[in-house]
Amino acid sequence: MLRNFFLLIILFRLSSAAAQIGGKNSFEFVDMAVNAHAAGIGGVNVSVRDQDVNMILQNPALLNNDMFKNLSLSYLPFYAGVKATSVVYGHDFGKNGKYAGGLQYFNYGEIKYTDETGNDLGTFQPAEYVFTFSSAHTLNYYTLGASFKFAGANVGSYSSYAIMGDFGGVFKHPKRDFTIGLVAKNIGGVLKKFTGEAPVSLPFDVQVGATYKLEHMPLRFSLTAHHLNKFDIVYLDPTQKGVVDLEGNEIKPKKTFADKLARHFVLGGEFILGKGFHLRFGYNYLRRKELRLQTKSGGAGFSFGFMMRVKSFEIGYTKAYYHVAGGANYLTITTNFGKLIRKKKQ
Repeated sequence: MLRNFFLLIILFRLSSAAAQIGGKNSFEFVDMAVNAHAAGIGGVNVSVRDQDVNMILQNPALLNNDMFKNLSLSYLPFYAGVKATSVVYGHDFGKNGKYAGGLQYFNYGEIKYTDETGNDLGTFQPAEYVFTFSSAHTLNYYTLGASFKFAGANVGSYSSYAIMGDFGGVFKHPKRDFTIGLVAKNIGGVLKKFTGEAPVSLPFDVQVGATYKLEHMPLRFSLTAHHLNKFDIVYLDPTQKGVVDLEGNEIKPKKTFADKLARHFVLGGEFILGKGFHLRFGYNYLRRKELRLQTKSGGAGFSFGFMMRVKSFEIGYTKAYYHVAGGANYLTITTNFGKLIRKKKQ
């Protein structure tokens, strides 16, 4: 029935946002990391500046020369039969500018459609998607970038569309492998609502982060802060049972300053074991607190993965844990399109 579909949507969106954050905005899927790199280092990162063209979806100012002619395909089989795919490509047009573009597509499968009495009315296939077009300009140690995004959602005969923009900046240290990134995401408006006159808001977010590679160790780590536009993003389940004291009184959990602060941070790291092999890990504190059960977490919030080069291809894989029900598997394959064509010609 239709209500089952909306329940599925809510569960899916909670994978990348807290209950207090998720569900209050439309088009929250635009912030879902589909590629293995971003997912492997915690799901949120605005400062890793390397050859991975997928990172322009995190911060358009991460666009750089090493990404050009890189074509990347990603696939994510998510929970409950939900599947997500993405394709991203970067290109240098010389004097006409340097750009990258991508598409992320979320397929919710075939869902049975019935009326309020249970009569079978067939099936429908809901889907959501976002097109991203990015450009960046570098001057000395600073890069400024912007992304234009067109997002759409289709549910049966209903549809909704929005336009958004991401605006970011990156500082790269001239001597050390150290970068700082800042981005304001999802600034825009809704072109068309599903139905009704209720106000619709977009998932605006301000993020800042830093990445540093140790000089004498093959370790690059990042610390990223998200939702800086709202300090208190803690959600306390009113149905959760508290601790019973010696007098039999139930003491409910309370919000603390430390918990409010910690939920904004994501930690990620990569062991760079040569140019052809990376090990990745991430810890998303907000995800762990919001998606764990009261008695156990099942690894929620942690992610692990790797990247390995095989001839002309980079293969990335990540296992990200959301719930005791298990983790999600991310697969990304990237190749330099220009080099691949030249090899075929030779």
